[in-house]
Amino acid sequence: PGFVLAYLNASQNCVHLLSVPAVLTVPFAEEETSLARCYAAAGPARCREALAQVLALPEGTRYLAFSPDVLERIASRYRPVRVGFTGALTEEELARHGRSRAVQGISAGDAHEFLCQLQADEAFSPVRTAAARAAVWDAFLRQDLDLLPATLPDALRASSSALLTDLTALDYDALERTLEFLANNSAAVAAQALPGQWNAASGTYTVTDASRAAMQTFFNVSPTEAQASSFSEP
Repeated sequence: PGFVLAYLNASQNCVHLLSVPAVLTVPFAEEETSLARCYAAAGPARCREALAQVLALPEGTRYLAFSPDVLERIASRYRPVRVGFTGALTEEELARHGRSRAVQGISAGDAHEFLCQLQADEAFSPVRTAAARAAVWDAFLRQDLDLLPATLPDALRASSSALLTDLTALDYDALERTLEFLANNSAAVAAQALPGQWNAASGTYTVTDASRAAMQTFFNVSPTEAQASSFSEP
């Protein structure tokens, strides 16, 4: 599985994404394990609980999980994402998996396959794979933000039986209003990978001061003139 935290911040007119390495060490059953193993053993709700302990997620954080085929079905409503991986991967790393530095169109299915290849490649640091995942989602939201209010909530509702989520009907309505507000106000989109300490010998990725600083950036953005709070925000 791949993990991304998403914060739709209407008050500051921005969308923030934080890609979390699947090997991040989290508490589980009075021990510690990777986020991916936590997901395999107990599902997304338990992952949300574990992440809340290590990253101080606020109460009310929702979870949404879907399989690759459901992702492809939802994303089929949109054009392929034009994404450049130069900020995430080197030219040699891209060539290793048949990609180049050029901005390229990539479908949801191809993106999933590529990210799985990176995640399985032991030569890659987990943060590099997480950065590539962040680049894909960043590009998707930047390119399709105007289309999302009218289509994404309905696509999720239509696939509700195939989703693992605690989103309610009211949440889907709130998502629709928030996306419309952000799209109408040309919201800024920012994405990054969660920094941390990677120990290749033990295969562990742990939270550091840099991780906590990234979380502060994720949640507490100083409003600018272009991202001013609005009384009409959802």
